Amino acid sequence: MEKALKKLQEINGLLLENAKEKNGLGLLHGKLGLSIYFYHLARKTENQDFLEIADILVGEIFEKLSEAKLPTDFENGLAGIAYGISYLVNSDFVEADLDDTLSELDDRIFKFLEDQKTNLPTNFRNGIIGYLFYCLDRLESSLKSSHQSNIYVFRRLGAGLLNQLGQLIEEEKIQDREPQLFNIFWDLPLVLIVLGRSNRLQVNPKKAERILDYLLPILLSLFPSLHSNRLYLLLGIESVLKEVDHPDLRKHGLFLKGSIDMGKIFSSECKNLNIHMFDGVSGLRLIGEKLSEITGDNSFLPSDKLIFDKINESVCWGEVDFYSPFKKNIGLVSGLSGIGWTLLDSLAHVSDLEVERKSDSINV
Repeated sequence: MEKALKKLQEINGLLLENAKEKNGLGLLHGKLGLSIYFYHLARKTENQDFLEIADILVGEIFEKLSEAKLPTDFENGLAGIAYGISYLVNSDFVEADLDDTLSELDDRIFKFLEDQKTNLPTNFRNGIIGYLFYCLDRLESSLKSSHQSNIYVFRRLGAGLLNQLGQLIEEEKIQDREPQLFNIFWDLPLVLIVLGRSNRLQVNPKKAERILDYLLPILLSLFPSLHSNRLYLLLGIESVLKEVDHPDLRKHGLFLKGSIDMGKIFSSECKNLNIHMFDGVSGLRLIGEKLSEITGDNSFLPSDKLIFDKINESVCWGEVDFYSPFKKNIGLVSGLSGIGWTLLDSLAHVSDLEVERKSDSINV
């Protein structure tokens, strides 16, 4: 645990130093993801310095949103930013009326989708899957606030996006084959997560059912060679089964579940560099957490020791210039804030966690 705390301190120092550099505003690689990490850090440590940093970052994001020529996608653009702001509000980090706060972003995204929806790829980063994550999240927030016009708009948008997703899947424009290495952007599990959430929110459920029926032969014949990919596919399947009872899919999920060896994932599949959310132990811990939430089964939540050892022993922390870009990357998915968040979650059982701020100021 002492080594984990020391590594967390090192990560915080690097993040504070590089937050001053020119970075994007986005959720996955930019300042919004960094602000989410600092809000979690401030809550866990009860350190007002980290809260101040997070507030400064969010303030800058709001200030630059109207003037910045941002894309609308999830990875670097408005859809991901809207999703991240929704997360901050729903987690009680920021006080705001989401429907009012995001209205301008929603309008810009709607306009883009109206013009380009039929030209979009399937993927999460800049395609239909990412926009569905945004749309379904906005619908859920609008349902909580009983904003009737937004409920209508997001249901209609979600239905249209599902139709487009179904068409792309039928045209075989989806990454349904197992990737050679674990990758959190694999289309197939993400599609299943979207289908589960669409069913729960009653967004075009008949279309969601038809998409699942189309994918079923692929799913039932798919047995990934990598245990990490089996774990991710299992999350997708359990996301659907939480909302839809499907005996054949449940049987295949149980088969996958019995075949996953967490030790093998960490000993041989995750190489020394694989510690990010994107392709490593941080992403695998997130998947284990989500599986635990859905099923109540903690067996796929990696032990704290496995997480600590893999992150601490990575060669990424070396002094060689080759690793300099790694140490400057503030990203939630591909950088240090995601790794820091993973360590912070693994240290959640530590009471009165103290992490110093090793920077006099931050000028973001």
